[in-house]
Amino acid sequence: MPRQSEALASSIIHLLNVKMAKLQDVWDVIGIQEEKRLERMGSVKIHIEMLLNEMIHEEELLNDQLNEAIQNWQEKLQALCSELLLDLYKADKNSTPLQLEKELRDEVTTLLKERDFRMEQCEILLKEDQALCNDLCKTPYYIPTGKVPSLEEIEELKNHILSAAKEKERRLGTFLGLRHEITNLMANIDHVPDTTFEKDAVLEQEDLFFLSDENIKSLEVLRQQLVKRKEELVTMQESLKEQIHSLWITLQIPTEQQNMETTGPICEVNAVLQQNLEQLQQMKIKNIKEVITGIREQLHTYWDKCLYSQQQRELDFLQSENFTEELLRVHDEELLKITLYYEKYQELFDNFEKWERWWKLFLEFEKKASDPNRYANRGGTLLREEKDRTLLQKKLPKLEEELKLNILKWETEQGGPFMINGQKPMIYIATQWEQHRFKKDQEKQERSVKKDDASICRTPLKRPLCPSNTPQSKIRKRDLSRKSNCVKGQLNSTTLENP
Repeated sequence: MPRQSEALASSIIHLLNVKMAKLQDVWDVIGIQEEKRLERMGSVKIHIEMLLNEMIHEEELLNDQLNEAIQNWQEKLQALCSELLLDLYKADKNSTPLQLEKELRDEVTTLLKERDFRMEQCEILLKEDQALCNDLCKTPYYIPTGKVPSLEEIEELKNHILSAAKEKERRLGTFLGLRHEITNLMANIDHVPDTTFEKDAVLEQEDLFFLSDENIKSLEVLRQQLVKRKEELVTMQESLKEQIHSLWITLQIPTEQQNMETTGPICEVNAVLQQNLEQLQQMKIKNIKEVITGIREQLHTYWDKCLYSQQQRELDFLQSENFTEELLRVHDEELLKITLYYEKYQELFDNFEKWERWWKLFLEFEKKASDPNRYANRGGTLLREEKDRTLLQKKLPKLEEELKLNILKWETEQGGPFMINGQKPMIYIATQWEQHRFKKDQEKQERSVKKDDASICRTPLKRPLCPSNTPQSKIRKRDLSRKSNCVKGQLNSTTLENP
């Protein structure tokens, strides 16, 4: 069945023929000559040709516009697919330009709606995530501004929000627990919040406190500080009780009058005990001679711990026999001074005492290691001693490095060299190592000389030409004996390196 357009084209040709015939009839009636007729027919042809050319040009222009539109839609579609991380759209190859243009336009519209939906959803989720991260002082999930999020990024953002919400709930629980404990500790030790952080943590509403890692850690530090302060107060309380008990014994207070039963916050209890101690100290003045003698004994104990030289111990007031309150005050001040000094540099004194103790033990192990009779022990003592000696040889240099730091700190704070019996500790330690190394070298040379003398005096043995009839068991015993002697020689020749 022919298309309607083809039938319409045939009717146009028929109409043109009819009209041209009518025009010929009119010309016949008018009597127009053939020359004029050709001229007029030429004009008709030109008009018809121009009209058709104009129509053809318009339709060709429409075709170009369709192709251009298709190209534009394809570019937009490709860009949208790239933004949305989708596979490139594939159109029907059999579509006409008009169909293809509509198909691409509809697909672009769909993807634009998808992009707008993702952007709106992303904006809502980012605001929620930002709020949670502000509370937690964390870095929010990052999606560049203006970028269309992928489905995976939106899913990751949702998971990030869930994780942040759980973290906020956990931190809030930790915060409430710490705040409750801190409040109780402050009440117990009568501590009033004095810093901005303490006021924010204890006095402000819980939703106004930033639940950052740093703030939670700072809360834990504050709790530890309060616990330490409480422990200090408890220690002070025990110290006050000990001093009171000591004074009871010194002053021979009757048992029925010895009462330290107090209740309430630690600070209040300590205040009561301090008052009782001061009363007893007033009574102590009446027995001042015995008290001063006891303080002098304590001073000698601390001087030994602090490695004081004899010159440092020669204080004029120690020889005074005029037992007055002023002399007691001087003794108390000196005792307090040496006590604080010892507590401040206790690590230095303990490390030096530890080094001397380890050094003596190390020398004992070295002495045993050079004893040729030590292999007679079959109970495992030799292996244990060798292991302890090796361990000490490794630990001593580390302790000496720590001592160096302790001494450097002391010299920086005191503004002078740290001396023990007129000698710097590290020089003393280096001298000990050098003497030990020299002694080891001497022993090694002596053993070498003895070994050379013995080899000169030994009569050489001739090897028999015939095969040996020695039993195999004796041969194995001799081999084992040689191996044992070899091990002994290696152990005896071991030298200690200076750290």
